[in-house]
Amino acid sequence: MNLGRSSDIVLARRTMVMVLVAIALLALAALIWRLSGVLLMVFGSVLIATILHAIGDPIARRTALSRNWALLVAGLIVLAVIGGTAWLFAAQVGTQISEALQQAENAIPAVGDAIGITGLSEYVATALRQAFDTERAFGVGYTAIEVVANIVLVIIAGIYLAISPDLYRDGVVMLFPRAARPLIADALNTSGSALRLWLFGQFFSMLTTGTLTWFIMWLLGLPSAAGLGLIAGVTEFIPLLGPFLGAVPALLIALTLGPAKALWVAIAFVVIQQIEAHLIQPLITRAAVSLPPALLVFTFVAFGTVYGATGILFAAPLTVVVFVFVKKLYVRETLGETTVIPGEAVLQDERAPIDSIQGRRDLDT
Repeated sequence: MNLGRSSDIVLARRTMVMVLVAIALLALAALIWRLSGVLLMVFGSVLIATILHAIGDPIARRTALSRNWALLVAGLIVLAVIGGTAWLFAAQVGTQISEALQQAENAIPAVGDAIGITGLSEYVATALRQAFDTERAFGVGYTAIEVVANIVLVIIAGIYLAISPDLYRDGVVMLFPRAARPLIADALNTSGSALRLWLFGQFFSMLTTGTLTWFIMWLLGLPSAAGLGLIAGVTEFIPLLGPFLGAVPALLIALTLGPAKALWVAIAFVVIQQIEAHLIQPLITRAAVSLPPALLVFTFVAFGTVYGATGILFAAPLTVVVFVFVKKLYVRETLGETTVIPGEAVLQDERAPIDSIQGRRDLDT
């Protein structure tokens, strides 16, 4: 009797523990879902730190600058490129939009007379005032301030991560059991190397798109062809939306030169994007991190559905990191399968000089 009662107590305790663990896992999943926006910001900071190191580390190796000074130079380069592109974009687009709005305003009365609507100008003005009333303008302004504040926060956190990456990596590793820490640290290092490979591939794709755009716009006789190429190249970093943003200034300029010129520019951008999307980008992505192109497409759709524009922006680099973790921790360590992991060869090449130095020290001792 006592033995049966003891077994019932043990079974009840096990059941209670399993229920509590299930509840804890569900609570953790709900918390992660609620904080998904914050986690995306954290990953944005990691991505910024990776970009700074991808530019700063070669500078430090080839010059007498220390790593921190090289990171400062890398940050200045990034700011110069982004600031110059934004200035060119505003200069090209702002002027053309002003001219287009002026032409549209002058054409409204003629359009109203042609379709038999008198006072069309006043009707359009009233509709615009209602569309941009004070409350909506305040809401748009508040959203813009919130977006800018989040971007500044991500950039500052990315700078701190770039200065002391080992500190934060070791902090994450310490959250896991002692036996799993070497494997987790190795997975984090490998994912960082894979992320740098993906960034180098993106830089090459941006350079190719910018050069093609500059050359074709120059052949078509558009003014500021080099500036249009720079805009198209930099905006290529933005998934899905970037190619359209890069084409806007060229199309607006072409419209001022005539419909035929605008048509040729539109065809040129379609051809450039087809070459980049179906030839250059898949080859670069597959060569850099071995990501199947179809996986990236579905990732864009999934992250865009869940997180909107922010999810689309981070979909590709997040896929790279998850891809590395799945192949390393699940396919290789759990299933025992032999698989090639992106970034692992690069990480071993980076460690080789350090290992050889340590080996010589061991021989000396």
